[in-house]
Amino acid sequence: MKKWTYVCLGMLTVFVLITSLCLAGDSKEFKFGAILAMTGSGSWYGMTMERGINIAINEINASGGAGGYKFACSVEDHKSGLTTPAQNAFRKLTSIDKVSAILSSFSAPTLSIMAMAKQRKVIVFNGGASSPKLINIPFLHNTRMLGDDIVPFTLQYLWDKGYRTMATIYANQTAPISLNETGVKFWKKLGGKVVSQQMHETGATDFTSEASVIKAKNPDIIFCPSTGLDVGYVIKAIRKMGIKAPICGTEHSGDMEKVTGFASEGYLFASEFFDVNSDDPWTKRFVSTFEAKFNVKPDFYAANYYELTYILKDLVSRVVARGGNPFDGSQLEKAIWYNPKFRSIYGGYIKFKKNGTCEKPVVLFEIRNGKPVVIKKRRG
Repeated sequence: MKKWTYVCLGMLTVFVLITSLCLAGDSKEFKFGAILAMTGSGSWYGMTMERGINIAINEINASGGAGGYKFACSVEDHKSGLTTPAQNAFRKLTSIDKVSAILSSFSAPTLSIMAMAKQRKVIVFNGGASSPKLINIPFLHNTRMLGDDIVPFTLQYLWDKGYRTMATIYANQTAPISLNETGVKFWKKLGGKVVSQQMHETGATDFTSEASVIKAKNPDIIFCPSTGLDVGYVIKAIRKMGIKAPICGTEHSGDMEKVTGFASEGYLFASEFFDVNSDDPWTKRFVSTFEAKFNVKPDFYAANYYELTYILKDLVSRVVARGGNPFDGSQLEKAIWYNPKFRSIYGGYIKFKKNGTCEKPVVLFEIRNGKPVVIKKRRG
């Protein structure tokens, strides 16, 4: 009797072990990181980016994952553009979570982690920042169009309208500073005159003094390459001062009109074009899912981070198919160049370039009735 008891217990133990191993095999996890603006004046960006990531993760896991792995994301906060929190987030993600891939945002935080990313061979994707400095950096790939691409498109449009003098106002951050330099350089190249340049602190809400300077200079146009709600407060102050010159920039956040009200009417900005009315089946599914879940249509930030999550899925699948290790960022990096074209949520394909940029359609938006409306598409 005892013999059979031991035999049964032994068989039960083996069964439990086998079951545990099978379950463990079924629950292999590929965790990647995201360093976003979850708090601060740019928290709207972090919210919409995270929404795009989470929808993609749910779809990927529901379809069986990638290369035998289910996806998970650990989101950290750079507090709307601060470099120290971004660097601490990178150390936590790589040392504790052991990630090999990170989705970053904002220029200064992204630039601040790239030396560590290169050293630790962690691949980084940016789908939100637009500084021209985010180029030719090892292990960094941008799916957001950068300032050298979008700023000239906007300013050329205004130049062609007959405007010749420009005032600028920009935040004391890496991206706005470099975007301002790009705008000033291009405007002067066209033959225009820059009558004033003013830097402001990030998160400011009172721009009465800056608006007074702009009014005194009487420019034809105003260029504001700041981010988040800063743009809204700048616009509000300028219009309150009675200045009617066109205002253009590089960003529009979904909560900006809460600050500006109707003052943002006519505000211009160029960006990649995510068509929420596209007939592409994948795009239609994403838009439908996003709208059903959040009662609002997705913007291009949500689309970019949704798309980036799927690009990671393809990279993991490519590495695993070749018997590689997806927890090695250098292998994910190498896998891009097996074929630099990936299916795009914008329709068609996105193609990565060796300098860290990509090819995507770009358009010029104007705020009308509180919503961005396409007024010009770039040819080619």
